[in-house]
Amino acid sequence: MGCTMGKSLVIGSILLAMCACAADAPLDEDEIRLTLWTQDYWVGVTGHELDGVPLDDPRRAQYTVKDWYNKVVRDFKARYPDRKIHIDIETLDWTSGFQKIDIAVASGRPPDVLISTSGIALKYARFGLLEAFDDDLSEEDIRDFGSFYGFSEYEGKHYFLPFIGGNRYMVANLEIFRERDAVHLLPSEGDRLWTYDQFLAAARSTTFDRDGDGEVDVYGFAMPFQRNSPQQDQMPFFWGHGARQFNDSGDSLVINSEMGVRALQFMVDLEHVHGVVPTGSAGLRNNDVTDLWNAGRLAMRQAHHGTRRAHERALETGVIEEGVIELYPMMYPSMPGIDPGAFVVADSPCVFRQEDEEKRELSIALAKFLTNTRHEREAAYAMSTLPTRYSALDVWADDPFQQYVLRVARYGTKDAIQGYGIPLVNMTLSAFQAAMSRQATPRKALDDLARRGNRFIRRDIERRLRAGAE
Repeated sequence: MGCTMGKSLVIGSILLAMCACAADAPLDEDEIRLTLWTQDYWVGVTGHELDGVPLDDPRRAQYTVKDWYNKVVRDFKARYPDRKIHIDIETLDWTSGFQKIDIAVASGRPPDVLISTSGIALKYARFGLLEAFDDDLSEEDIRDFGSFYGFSEYEGKHYFLPFIGGNRYMVANLEIFRERDAVHLLPSEGDRLWTYDQFLAAARSTTFDRDGDGEVDVYGFAMPFQRNSPQQDQMPFFWGHGARQFNDSGDSLVINSEMGVRALQFMVDLEHVHGVVPTGSAGLRNNDVTDLWNAGRLAMRQAHHGTRRAHERALETGVIEEGVIELYPMMYPSMPGIDPGAFVVADSPCVFRQEDEEKRELSIALAKFLTNTRHEREAAYAMSTLPTRYSALDVWADDPFQQYVLRVARYGTKDAIQGYGIPLVNMTLSAFQAAMSRQATPRKALDDLARRGNRFIRRDIERRLRAGAE
């Protein structure tokens, strides 16, 4: 009951501030003004207008990152010819953008509609600051969103509409596996699932001295531990061991379970026992991994929904030479009897609580319009991402590679998008780095992470509740 009262105070405080801010803005009394903030955007309408256009070509000045959103807003407003609607569009980056959103919410000036990560929406849903979509969606829409819709659930209600899907998986360089006569070690049936023992056998076979100087030139696998997202890079190895980062409600770290310790020990052993990842992996950045990969010195790495497109561009620009890399997608390994887990996210519009019923109606309608089948297809094509509606999957109907990427999205876990995952990124990476560099055992590293992380979560929840009470 105390938590419910505290949550109500948070909502009331912020809504009062929102009303006060709205009162300060001089508006046409007949005009309905909405704000749309987004962290997902691309240049041009299709995202491909500048394909093949040199960086110094003046034609680039004709296109902006708001072109597609401006088109959608025009189409949306045309649906309401009798209403005077103004929609402000603002694009946010993926670094300072999160801070700007938090500041706007804390000061009572959130946007009406926000397109950000699933975890961000769930964080604000926890404090009762978002509108639920349950009463505004048809059963047909819910079925069309499929499993992605389940990601938006918090305490029985759904707080965002899946829009731009993305996921992680593994990819092998078939050229190296052919060089080592080891293609048979890769998974090939169905969803290309395999065990940790099979993964390790493949990594051992493709870690070798290519030029005969006594030094390892090619590694079987590598992943970054610096300035990266642990949910995207390290956590799949935890999920494959049956471990989780958070409890089901997302407000407590449980990563220091026995299964979690075994998972981190496996990663440590990849370097210090098996020698199949580069020495000093704790200091690897994504660029380091990419450099090894592009040079044909890495047999396996993690990939994402845009990997194939990035590979094609690297070939076009000469970053990768012909014949060095052939992509082969596959799933993360897992323990026998345990389903693999993957980072799957749906960057999605959510709607902040509205006191004005007309603004609520239009904000919900805008979120639904943004995520209709046509717009899902357009966004997926522009960004080489995954549609989050079954009815939009045909955008990749003629692309076997992307069809596979779509298929393995079924292994996504809600653990990947819990709201406190982002605030705890640096703390989590520090724990992993300590274990990888043998400054701490996996047990100590994860126990320390759980202790510090849970203290942060408790204090953050208490701070937000106190802010609502003042």
